[in-house]
Amino acid sequence: MVFNPAVTVRRIDVLIRILNGRKTHKLQPNFVRAYSDEGKVTIGNVSIAIRSPKNIEYVPRKYLTVETSELRNLSQSALRNLRWMMQKDLLGQDMFLLGRPGPSRRNVALQYLELTQRELEYVALSRDTTEADLKQRREIQNSTAKYFDQSAVRAATEGRILVIEGIEKAERNVLPVLNNLLENREMHLEDGRFLIPSSRYDKLLEEHGQEEISKWRLVRVDENFRVIALGLPVPRYTGQPLDPPLRSRFQGRDVSTVGFGVSKAFYVVLHFSQKLMFVLPGRDTLVAVLLHSSGALGNILSL
Repeated sequence: MVFNPAVTVRRIDVLIRILNGRKTHKLQPNFVRAYSDEGKVTIGNVSIAIRSPKNIEYVPRKYLTVETSELRNLSQSALRNLRWMMQKDLLGQDMFLLGRPGPSRRNVALQYLELTQRELEYVALSRDTTEADLKQRREIQNSTAKYFDQSAVRAATEGRILVIEGIEKAERNVLPVLNNLLENREMHLEDGRFLIPSSRYDKLLEEHGQEEISKWRLVRVDENFRVIALGLPVPRYTGQPLDPPLRSRFQGRDVSTVGFGVSKAFYVVLHFSQKLMFVLPGRDTLVAVLLHSSGALGNILSL
């Protein structure tokens, strides 16, 4: 694209005439600050307690930078996404992160897990994914067939966060399993066990005792179990639209849209007699570009 100074000057003159007689206000930034210590994480006005993970190897690493108890190298949009996820986690709700193709949705989820020191279980859905990939898989060990728990079952029983990527690729036979796990926290396993929510399990335990519960082969779903689904908006992209019952189980958020205050700086438009000053976002400094209506693009000043 060839730069044409005359066109630029003409557009600036039009903008000056539009702003003449109007009272322009300076936009005030609404910055979100984040702090982290050994026992609590605070982003804005939302705080969540940090528990020591049972298996530190399941916690993601190197997705965040913490210096002197303050998060670094995160944009305002990323901080707002993390604060929203903290709110949903405190309410016990599952999350659905929408966005463009790429690693941005996965990075947001892994940043949250590292921030809150939560353990990760990951499963990528495709057309070949079956119920066994989510529940239990039968394998041969020492000449004996045994059932081994898969990601969804391990996350539910251990209180981890299950990250499901490619939710729009889920086949019809997989949706009932996911829907029952999200809505009721229940799942029937191939080895005869049955997952039930923690509230019901604790009530039955008080009424009947541990021995009777063991005979019924009931398994307690941890109250800290959460699901984070990563998907693409359909029909804009290729995939299957989610069924309304499954879609209603999630709290959705678009993490690809860049919100106001994404950088350390913010856009300010100030109108003077014969010039406009645009304050552009920079990494470390603010750069003011004076655009004069006389025709020159002006001087670049470092504030």
